[in-house]
Amino acid sequence: MLLWPASIGPLPFPVFPTCQKPMTTVLPSETQDAMRKLILLISLHDQDAADKYWTSFQHALARTETGCDGHMLLWPLTEAIGDAAGFYVEWKDAAALVRGVQALCDRAGLRVDWGVPEPLAAGFLARHDVPRLMAIAQVSLQAAGYTLWCWDTQADAYAGWMVRSADEPVLAELARHLHLMIDPADETY
Repeated sequence: MLLWPASIGPLPFPVFPTCQKPMTTVLPSETQDAMRKLILLISLHDQDAADKYWTSFQHALARTETGCDGHMLLWPLTEAIGDAAGFYVEWKDAAALVRGVQALCDRAGLRVDWGVPEPLAAGFLARHDVPRLMAIAQVSLQAAGYTLWCWDTQADAYAGWMVRSADEPVLAELARHLHLMIDPADETY
């Protein structure tokens, strides 16, 4: 479960919208298995973290007023992984994207080469929108064997995570199986 101190203010991302059909049972076992595998990839194969995110995902899913399937599973997943393993930023919040990507990189001991010594400087951020910054980050991450992924929030926001580049074929298969609309961050909508 994502715990967010009230003193900081509201969550930096929406909890998640309602899904389409009433949830009367748990997810089908094959969907659960696929979501577990996806969470393990997002956790960079850290089983302890994956177990924690899976539990948080189940709690987030249980709090939905209606059931989730397909692409709608990404909302409770985003709540479950929070900013520890994912990011959710408003479409024009370049500074939040830089901070979010760097937090993801910190887990793997990586640094993004933003091309400037201070990527949070106002001048740099004014010259780069969120999609451009994701493309810059992608170059550094791919050189280190990682890939930044985004999913279509169907809102004025970008959300995603980082996985090992070697896991891309597995991620693509899971996305097909779960009917998820995800793209590498440098090819985003």
